[in-house]
Amino acid sequence: MFFNPSMTAFMNNRFRFSTIYRNQWQTVSPGYNTFFASLEAVAYANIDYSRCLGLGVGFTSDVAGSLSFGERDIAVSGSYYMSLDRHNRTYISFGVQAMRKNWSVDIQKAEFNREGSYDDQIRYDNLSTFDVSFGAALQYASDEQHLFYAGVACFHVNRPSMSYFDDTDLFLHRRFFANLSYMFPFSDSESLSLNPQIFFQHQNNFNELLAGGEILLDLDNSVFNRKIMSLGLHLRNTEAIVVSPKFRYNDFCVGLSYDVNISKLNKVSHTYGAVELWLNYSFNIHNYKQQTTKIPCPIF
Repeated sequence: MFFNPSMTAFMNNRFRFSTIYRNQWQTVSPGYNTFFASLEAVAYANIDYSRCLGLGVGFTSDVAGSLSFGERDIAVSGSYYMSLDRHNRTYISFGVQAMRKNWSVDIQKAEFNREGSYDDQIRYDNLSTFDVSFGAALQYASDEQHLFYAGVACFHVNRPSMSYFDDTDLFLHRRFFANLSYMFPFSDSESLSLNPQIFFQHQNNFNELLAGGEILLDLDNSVFNRKIMSLGLHLRNTEAIVVSPKFRYNDFCVGLSYDVNISKLNKVSHTYGAVELWLNYSFNIHNYKQQTTKIPCPIF
């Protein structure tokens, strides 16, 4: 839901809770701290899960630097996904997200030019804007070991204003996002899998490319339990190497991501870019429990 609204509540269970904390550039400035939490639910699904509606609500806090400049957002997302075949192997999904953004800055902590002060030109220290985003995705799974995914999204479609002055020409540029991934078995036992990934973003005159993948090891290859350990390695714009270990136990997943800064800024960052902790948990409430159950063997 964070990077594509069409993935809202795209899951096997009916509910999912997710949270992320990220700390960045702590050695360069007071740090950039980001917190995200969301709750998603399948609002409607037919009996074979070939037509579904998803709803989600998310909260983001992103505060940077000594002036506590940042935003605190509340977003509501909706998605519709449908199967393109009777075996539910191919899904296409569409999503929309409406967000209320609140920008703020602590002007009292600012130091201006000694010859003159510019704080009288700053009309606002708190802004509220409305933001709209869209997304679409395609997923194909020939079986449980092969999974292809492609997604695109456009954020800030309405280009909300973010000016602290009386200047209507300062707005948030549209941000375009796309990603591809393909997971497949790497060994005959199917306990080892590879998942190469590409993420690309474009906004105004800036581009970001994150390319790499992860290797997954299934520690308990059975229908009763899923214990999966994985290690991801990505390169971001030749500026950072991202190392991401994670562990999944059934419907609970927790992970760590560490950015090793390799840009020219590493003289002051000491190679520290960012550290990120995240977890998500999907579940069913008794009244919403799915009726279909996989039985591994006949019961006599």
